[in-house]
Amino acid sequence: MPSVSLMELVTQIKKPVNSEKVTWGEKTVNKFIEMVLSRIINAERLQVRVKASLKQLARGELDALAIDMFGFLLRRSLRVTEFRFDITAAAVDIQTIMRQRQIELLHPSEGSLRMVISQEQLTEGLNAQLVSASDEQVQLKQVNCELGTDGAIAFHFDWISAGEMVSGSCTTTPRINPNGDVIVLDQWKVEEKEPPVELVKAVMTQVSDILSLKDIANQGTAFNFQQIDIEAGNITVRATTHIDQFPSA
Repeated sequence: MPSVSLMELVTQIKKPVNSEKVTWGEKTVNKFIEMVLSRIINAERLQVRVKASLKQLARGELDALAIDMFGFLLRRSLRVTEFRFDITAAAVDIQTIMRQRQIELLHPSEGSLRMVISQEQLTEGLNAQLVSASDEQVQLKQVNCELGTDGAIAFHFDWISAGEMVSGSCTTTPRINPNGDVIVLDQWKVEEKEPPVELVKAVMTQVSDILSLKDIANQGTAFNFQQIDIEAGNITVRATTHIDQFPSA
């Protein structure tokens, strides 16, 4: 952690003579916050953008804060391609950032979220979560996800039943529930041989939890899901957020 505080950093910036100087000041603070967040968030790369005047920065106040996390560790064995928070009118406690390595909001804030997961990431996360925990009578060997262009997810299962390897597939289309707080996968269509119901339900539950952000929900952040897009190779989830406490990994 650098010896200079954010307060000191801001006061060292000369008074702006034009808008370019303010932009330079914001960029300086961006790098500072990125350095702090890299200590508390497990991501391969971080990018921060703030919007504020120098006086606001000195008070720890921001007009807006955008945090892009690339390769963010959402849960054990699952990194997501991109996880972006846009927070409006954020007031942050600078001393908490400095001393406790966490972002503390001085008042609740509204914002938005965008998350992108690839089919490879989803496949890897499901296999890490489910293969070792599968039932002895019906042992899951692997599950592969395929994201199509029609909004559906295809799951291809390989499992052992009565000592023999069996394969089967099913497809489902995720949807946002009427309350907007959960993404559900509650209907599926069998393709080829029907996989065991317990395997299908386990996969559906895990994917619902991942897309519904169960790992960070109820940690001071509430999500209202607005849109889920599935295209070849990627799932994109968009939500509005109400943030009482900034989530930490």
